[in-house]
Amino acid sequence: MRSSVISIILGIVIILGVGYGGYYVVKKLTASADIDASTALDIDFNSDGVVNALDLSMMTKAISSGSTEKKYDLNGDGKVNSLDLNIFLNNYKN
Repeated sequence: MRSSVISIILGIVIILGVGYGGYYVVKKLTASADIDASTALDIDFNSDGVVNALDLSMMTKAISSGSTEKKYDLNGDGKVNSLDLNIFLNNYKN
């Protein structure tokens, strides 16, 4: 029962946030995930000439370990996080 009440309250807060400026928050978060189109991404992290599951594994390990290595920071914001993973996945061609 308690978790249902918390879920309802959280839902209301999210709805109000979107209604009162949430658009700008979402726009800012989306912009931070963007990268310059002229930037060539090197997502072959292990330099074996193939972008595959090994590179994905390296990316997820970098995120979970809190790495700040620049090669994993694909959007250049100084952090290695899910935004970088999203960029990796959007550029991963299987």
